[in-house]
Amino acid sequence: MSGAEVSETLKTIIERWGFPTLVALAAFYVLRQDVLVPLVDQHATFLKTIADSQKEIAEAVSEQTRLLYALQPKSHAKPEN
Repeated sequence: MSGAEVSETLKTIIERWGFPTLVALAAFYVLRQDVLVPLVDQHATFLKTIADSQKEIAEAVSEQTRLLYALQPKSHAKPEN
């Protein structure tokens, strides 16, 4: 958009809905760009870290389960009297 088109769009918004609406739209845009988008990006990174940790925990539990089964005595051995 050129400067003239932006100016006309802003004039139309002010004429149709008023100046407070224009200020609210500008505030929401700034809030979205400066707060919401970085917050969502950081949360996505955090969730990826959590998912990676959960995979590592699942692998560790699986390995520990395998080791416990390997250490347990065989069930077909005869009991002593």
